[in-house]
Amino acid sequence: MSLLVRGAILDGEACDLLVEDDRIARLGPRLEAPANCEVLEAGGLVAVPSLVNAHAHSSMVLLRGIAEDMALMPWLTEGVWPVERRMTPEDAYWGMRLAALEMIRTGTTLCNDMYLHPEALARAARDSGMRFVLAYALIDGLDEGVGARQRKACEAFFDRLPDCGPLSRMGLAGHSVYTTCAGSLRFLGAFSRERELPLHIHLAETEDEDRQCRARTGLSPAAYLDSLGVLGPRTLAAHCLWLDEADFDLLAERGVGIVHNPVSNMKLASGPAFDYEAARTRGIPVLLGTDGPASNNSLDLFSDLKIAGLLQKHHYRDPRRFPVAELLEAASTAGLAWFGTGAGTLEAGATADFLLVDFDRLGLSPCHDVRSNLVYAGAGSAVDTTICAGRVLMRRGRIAGAEEIQAQVRKRAEALRRPAHASPQPEGTTP
Repeated sequence: MSLLVRGAILDGEACDLLVEDDRIARLGPRLEAPANCEVLEAGGLVAVPSLVNAHAHSSMVLLRGIAEDMALMPWLTEGVWPVERRMTPEDAYWGMRLAALEMIRTGTTLCNDMYLHPEALARAARDSGMRFVLAYALIDGLDEGVGARQRKACEAFFDRLPDCGPLSRMGLAGHSVYTTCAGSLRFLGAFSRERELPLHIHLAETEDEDRQCRARTGLSPAAYLDSLGVLGPRTLAAHCLWLDEADFDLLAERGVGIVHNPVSNMKLASGPAFDYEAARTRGIPVLLGTDGPASNNSLDLFSDLKIAGLLQKHHYRDPRRFPVAELLEAASTAGLAWFGTGAGTLEAGATADFLLVDFDRLGLSPCHDVRSNLVYAGAGSAVDTTICAGRVLMRRGRIAGAEEIQAQVRKRAEALRRPAHASPQPEGTTP
């Protein structure tokens, strides 16, 4: 399979990109199309690497707008968990299909996801055409009996892995220190090392989480996870708002990566601004995520790029914080490196995951600096074409099958929408 993208703008110059299978084979002016090659006329669109959404709960598109103006725990217990209790595997499947459409539409080709019904999510990931790192998640309400059953089910799941397609893979997740018992957290750390699986967890998201963990265990959430063997070079921790200097030192020593989720953090008023400089100066990889579309409520990572930059500059009163190049690295190159796709650059040999962006669109023109406009001028709406592993997923803003997916989600969201009352945390839910 080959694809010739003709007449794209790369580093300010017109350039053709020849893709063979899932790799960029050659770049240069006026390349010749091989036999049986698909030709895509870029017509002056700007070629840039695609984005990585490093922390999301994609199927929560079904819950978008269902609970607003609430702090995290009331949002979960009164708004989200009662509805998720009624969610079926088919609901989760169609929710992820719609989430994939939204991410493809705004330039994301890889998503690190945590949610319930992993078999359905594997099928949705395969059918979406984009890349997912999916998680078999443990959440047991700190009940060791429930945790033991979930651990047994997790082992059985990995002995009979579902087909998630050639671009996606399965990993592990523990929801958090306040919803996953010590036995399950210890199991996740050991199982991740044994099977060489990525491990995804919420960490230090709220002050209450930090205070309660210290009261219950005598340790900060980060130190508590470390005592159970959870922290390591395959661990990706989302949020990390309530870390002290010792916590940052510990994450750096263990090789943990952090996912910053500025919009969700601000919307749920979860804490202070993430201390990006504390992570950067220690060499901790920082990635960017939207979080779930019920707490963001968008999956447009370009939109979150802008807010991530503004929040750092405003909160710390320093316009030099989180500069444009580092923002783009957090949303693209750092994520692609963390998950090992081989993408993130537009050069021969790189994986063919890239976008064509219309910089003649109102709001992006004129363009004095491509990177600045990508971060601060709303580039998500200007993504014209999205290519993942050499396959065109969206062309001229159109994605095949979008109408059926939207119709399915509207129907399922309506069925789920009933008054949601406070409810205990449902076993198996991973918001």
